[in-house]
Amino acid sequence: MLPPMETPLHVRDLATACVASVQATTGVTLDFTPDTLSVLDHYVHEILESPEEELISLVAPMCGAYFGEVVKRQIEGARWHAPKDAHADWRIELAPVFFYFPPVGMALDVIAQAESALPSSIEVAPVDREAVEAAVALYGDVREQDYFRFAVRYEVIEQAALTAIRSAAARDQTRSFDTADYDRFVAEKKSEAAALLH
Repeated sequence: MLPPMETPLHVRDLATACVASVQATTGVTLDFTPDTLSVLDHYVHEILESPEEELISLVAPMCGAYFGEVVKRQIEGARWHAPKDAHADWRIELAPVFFYFPPVGMALDVIAQAESALPSSIEVAPVDREAVEAAVALYGDVREQDYFRFAVRYEVIEQAALTAIRSAAARDQTRSFDTADYDRFVAEKKSEAAALLH
């Protein structure tokens, strides 16, 4: 099993491929810092305008890997859950508080400029939800074109994660969350969704 903060090799390979593709297309080298997300936005919005579905299926995991890695490097306690060849199940999850998001689903949203079929929302513990929603609301209304940008998604994720961590600290939460906790939550969520379809 990988150490908690190590990035799986197949994720690193995709993130590196993203860096190479953006470099070849724009001449700018991505360096895994939040400042480069505006370049990634330019890449997917301007360079990949109206991409074919086959191209999207290649680019979304690549961009999701890069985006997720940027977040993981910035937020303490963040780690990857990334089963190989199951991009829809990838998530960045936090150890100190229940908080996760699906980077490939978010990448699909950004590329398509619309909500995609894959999950793409941030999930937090119910006890932290009110504090997180209030913190995110401080940004005010976001224009639709900005909503579908990696740079804006990063700002929201960072603010939401830090708020959830502060909220947990304020109530002296001492437990940490492992991948099994997240797997159980995701399985229950899928089961509830399936029940609604029957």
